[in-house]
Amino acid sequence: MTPENVKVKLIEVFQEMQTDCGYQDQLITGTTCPLDDLGWFDSYLSLTAMAMLSTELNVDIPNDINIFLSEDGTRRLTINESVDVVCEIVSKGNKKI
Repeated sequence: MTPENVKVKLIEVFQEMQTDCGYQDQLITGTTCPLDDLGWFDSYLSLTAMAMLSTELNVDIPNDINIFLSEDGTRRLTINESVDVVCEIVSKGNKKI
């Protein structure tokens, strides 16, 4: 699994959520910060997005990790930065069994 694969899947998750929630299409790229740039996206929907991504990638994202926030919880991450977090999780072997 490459970072590009993860990024594509994460953007697809956001696009699906955007459509399903009935929000106007917004351009979503690697530099998009979902919690800042997507007016409809919030901390509650982040849980849904992480669950959807987890299923798409067949990866367990631990409950104590929010891939949309910095490790200390003080900074909102871009999609590219979130991809790095997911790739780190994968590198630690958190594949679903």
